[in-house]
Amino acid sequence: MKQRHPSICRSGSESGSALVAALVLIFSASMLTMAVLAISQTATLDIRAHTQLQRSAYINEGVSNRIQWLIAADKHLFPGTPPGEIEYLDYDHDRYLPDGVHHVMDYYGTPVAFRIFSGVSGWDLNPDAYQDTLRRFTSRIDVDTTVTDAVEELTDKLRDYFDNDDELSTNGMEVDDYDAEAMAPLPRNRSSGFWREELFYIKGLTALFPPDRYGRLSGLRLPNTPRGNPNFFTASSLMLQIYCNLEESQAEEVIAAREVWFRERIQIKDQIDTLLYSSLGSLSWNDSDTYTVLIEGPREAKQPSRRLVFTYRGFPPTGPTDNMVEFLEWTFF
Repeated sequence: MKQRHPSICRSGSESGSALVAALVLIFSASMLTMAVLAISQTATLDIRAHTQLQRSAYINEGVSNRIQWLIAADKHLFPGTPPGEIEYLDYDHDRYLPDGVHHVMDYYGTPVAFRIFSGVSGWDLNPDAYQDTLRRFTSRIDVDTTVTDAVEELTDKLRDYFDNDDELSTNGMEVDDYDAEAMAPLPRNRSSGFWREELFYIKGLTALFPPDRYGRLSGLRLPNTPRGNPNFFTASSLMLQIYCNLEESQAEEVIAAREVWFRERIQIKDQIDTLLYSSLGSLSWNDSDTYTVLIEGPREAKQPSRRLVFTYRGFPPTGPTDNMVEFLEWTFF
């Protein structure tokens, strides 16, 4: 009877173990390679998106400069043109007015969309105007008690925020109240040199004036802009109801017609009833010589891009005074 030699058994067992170890090593290396490739692809996509966003920011800055000169040239060549009343089809070139219409510019091969509005837009809560603005909220007979109470409280808080004394209004907040909520060194206690965004600090403000979908208080007037009634092309439904004494359904009809104007450039007076159109004169349609420009990528663009909104004081084609453009807002988002 034949017997297997022990050394031969050990050799076969060791070869099998080595094969299993080698397969495990190959499998582990494959998994690590796949993980590295996946991470590399993710990083490439992330870097690409970041690069596109950065490039978009630089492009927007260049476009902003060109738009300022286009506005200056348009105003010089066509003085006295009322926004919202021109026939764009009468021109073989584009026009640049603060009327909210959609424009697209080819900036060295990159399409960029932008719109121009008056800088005198939104509810005016500046120190010399907030009381009159808030009073208008309660001027309509259909305003409920909740809104009335909110307006009274916000009026007191704004008064204490802007005045230069420590006398506490009925529903206001002074130094001790802000300290108690870890909001030192508020309140400002002066009526000049503030920024619109600091109004976020005022309790109860966003209940009446909520931020837009981008988180900006775009519905409020910027500081240091001309006084006057809000501009028609940025007026909300509530503004139309209050300033023009419209019913809610009428205000929505006007807003729908305005959207058609923005996209198709069909004059609003050709879309709505003559009597309804005549009631819109309580809002400002004028060129205030202060402009807000929103720059963004066209809707059909297939790559990420940044938005830029800026507000500045206009200047003639000869250039701004002392070659310095005065910006009241400059925000990427």
